[in-house]
Amino acid sequence: MIYHRDDRITIRDITNIEELRYLEQLQAEVWGINDRSEIVPKDILKIVQVNGGLVLGAFDQNGQILGFLFGFVGLRGDGQVKHCSHMMGVLPEYRASGIGLRLKIAQREFVLKQGIDLITWTVNPLEGANAAVNFGKLGVVCRNYLPNFYGEMEDSLNKGLPSHRFEVEWWIRSPRVQEFMRLAEGGNRIRHELAAQDIFINQITTEGKIIELIPLNQIANQTGRLVYEVPMDFQRIKNVDLNTAHELLVHNRAFFIEAVAQGYVVADFVTQTLEGERRNFYLLERNLENILNRSLLG
Repeated sequence: MIYHRDDRITIRDITNIEELRYLEQLQAEVWGINDRSEIVPKDILKIVQVNGGLVLGAFDQNGQILGFLFGFVGLRGDGQVKHCSHMMGVLPEYRASGIGLRLKIAQREFVLKQGIDLITWTVNPLEGANAAVNFGKLGVVCRNYLPNFYGEMEDSLNKGLPSHRFEVEWWIRSPRVQEFMRLAEGGNRIRHELAAQDIFINQITTEGKIIELIPLNQIANQTGRLVYEVPMDFQRIKNVDLNTAHELLVHNRAFFIEAVAQGYVVADFVTQTLEGERRNFYLLERNLENILNRSLLG
């Protein structure tokens, strides 16, 4: 099935076994994987696809695959059916082209037709570019933090660090996501702003050092929206000073575990210029129902 076609790319199902075989190579290129055991093989992609799963490709005008997405049907702990979005990758030179967003929009269309309301996947909380797409363009939320979820990973982005992750929830029928999608189809996005009454938890210096503004043991006493800062470029910090990267991971883990325990939901992500410097912030609120159902357009 073709989900999208324009003068640059076509988004469609990948069913041909040779195209599925090529996705093994593409995984290695996208994530810098040297250990073949970390690659999802073509046989698994095929068997999942013919049993309710999804394998999507983004193709250029010459039929070259520039990016792909892979997901499958799963169950929540309470037995609710969901779609698990396991992998989405785009070749490095095309990551700013909007291909990832187009793949997710197509995935939503596929899952809606299956009668499923929820798609979940994992996200590295410290990768700002991914957060900007997931929270800023798709409208996901997060209320589950997964410490070292994948164990030690050998790809170039994750090697040497524990694999702490958000499990994000994309409630694809909610009023929130519908508003995000209407804007995304027009090439726009919802712009969130920090507010004077927001509660700033921390500050990150240019070098990646953490300045704690509110101790973590006081989160339970807060009643407003929390603002938690993460670095603009975590990979640069990791490459310059691995110890600082570990310190950031330790603090992030402690904060998000405590925030989730206190009923907070990671609701939004903001990149904003403060005092002449671009900075990244997560916004956390309580009350998932209110987050999913309120209008974000005023």
